[in-house]
Amino acid sequence: MPVYKLTRGRAIDAQQRAAYNAGQDPSGELYHASMKLTMTSYNSANSSDCITAGTCKPLGGYSVWSAIPPVPLDPRTDRRPIILVLAQIDSIDMFHDNVQGADAPLSGLIAMLGALSVLQSTLKTTGGAGSIYSRRVVFLALAGEPWGYMGSRRLLYEAYTGSNNTAGLDLSLIEKVVEIGQVGRLPAATSQTPTMELFAHSQQGAGFGDTTDIRTALTAAAQGESSAAEVSIQAASASNPGIPPSSLMSFLRYNRSIQGVVLAEFDTGFTNPYYASRSDNGSTINTKGIAAAAAVVAGALHRLAGGDPLQMKVNMTDLQNTVAGYVSCIAMPAPGFACPLATAIMVPEYIYNKATGERSYTPKHYIGVLQYIPPVQLPLSKSNMARFLWNVMAFDSSEGPQGASCDPYQNPCLAGQVCAGWRGNSDGRYMGQCLNSTVVYVPSYSTKLTCQNCEDFYGATWALSDAADTWNQQYNWPPDPVWAESDWPIGVPDLQLYLRESDKVQLAVLISGLLVTAVVTVASFTARTAFHKHHKSS
Repeated sequence: MPVYKLTRGRAIDAQQRAAYNAGQDPSGELYHASMKLTMTSYNSANSSDCITAGTCKPLGGYSVWSAIPPVPLDPRTDRRPIILVLAQIDSIDMFHDNVQGADAPLSGLIAMLGALSVLQSTLKTTGGAGSIYSRRVVFLALAGEPWGYMGSRRLLYEAYTGSNNTAGLDLSLIEKVVEIGQVGRLPAATSQTPTMELFAHSQQGAGFGDTTDIRTALTAAAQGESSAAEVSIQAASASNPGIPPSSLMSFLRYNRSIQGVVLAEFDTGFTNPYYASRSDNGSTINTKGIAAAAAVVAGALHRLAGGDPLQMKVNMTDLQNTVAGYVSCIAMPAPGFACPLATAIMVPEYIYNKATGERSYTPKHYIGVLQYIPPVQLPLSKSNMARFLWNVMAFDSSEGPQGASCDPYQNPCLAGQVCAGWRGNSDGRYMGQCLNSTVVYVPSYSTKLTCQNCEDFYGATWALSDAADTWNQQYNWPPDPVWAESDWPIGVPDLQLYLRESDKVQLAVLISGLLVTAVVTVASFTARTAFHKHHKSS
């Protein structure tokens, strides 16, 4: 049964019409609704069938990763161990186009960006990560995780096959994983708990990595260089059955000996009335708590990577302002991507409302569909969210001075550099800057799919493939569900509200129509008879 979510204006209109109907005779004049809902793939049994028939498109988007220090042109020349920092991008809701996801998962993503900004500020004064870090810190924002961990599964498969999109992200070098989960609703400090509490979850059992180093670094950072955050680190309850649902699960599936921690605002469970809904927006989260999590993670990463804790000074006022800026851009309906930070580094797309003449830059946290895959490392066809993350992570993971002005199409940067901050024009005011940075898009879609002519918007075709079956079996992945969304004919879906006349009026109109038809028929017959008589007499 189809279900519509009405806009606020349409809902008020519908309520007024329903109130009118309530006071009318059921056979009298009433308002009715007409819905166009037939999907192109309505005859398909499942997504595999409609993909084969070409009547639907796969769900998909783009994950983004960056590295400190940047990966050299030949990754084989610098094989330091990797500390991987994870956060998720998307959420899920019954009405997926309206999902907000501020606490889950955006609070973790914002905390990750905040931690990256703290490290960038610290490294500017120490000569760069290349000279002081014995480990590489990789920040990874994953798209598609609510859909069967699509993003992490695809990234691991691309790394396994040696894809250019994961060049420098050698899975064998991943030593530690820190995932930042829900941290947006940290309870305020009380007399019983004088600091906010973050819980470190790790997988227990034989063969899983020992996370003592990570938890020790988090605790030391909370008590040391990040003490102004007023947050404490607690080990999650040993009675928990394991780590909470998280992207870390994908990496432990690949290598269970990885040292992995999920940092979250809860221990054994959580209560959030707005979870995975359109109401989970930036007004429901605690910016101070997100900044506190960012500060502690930054301090711990600096220690784990080999940095001197005395080199890091966390200015909580600046960090809270940075976090508030990210919240306004990606976790609030307004200004959304019209925020100053976003408009300074990209040209955000918008939805135009013809009725009001307004533009909406509200962030969309549904992954959407992949129509085609143009050259992956160009901004073409990327969502506002993916482009925003790519640019922010490019600037905050760069080393050395900015280079020449650039645009990614006509004036690209030198090999090993990226063009960040380009705003869609070759005019000097809108050009980007070449940066010494590693920042990479990675497509996120089912490992059961392949795409032919994929760089052609109109000619791209998707098909089922068994190329990844051996890999999926090797790492004991569950069957890939191949999530897809139907193509929609032009003008569908559509909803119209209209006034239908009473039965008496409709009957009167019918009788009137019949009478008019009869009169016209008699007049036509009479005229024809007269014409024939006149023709014979002539």
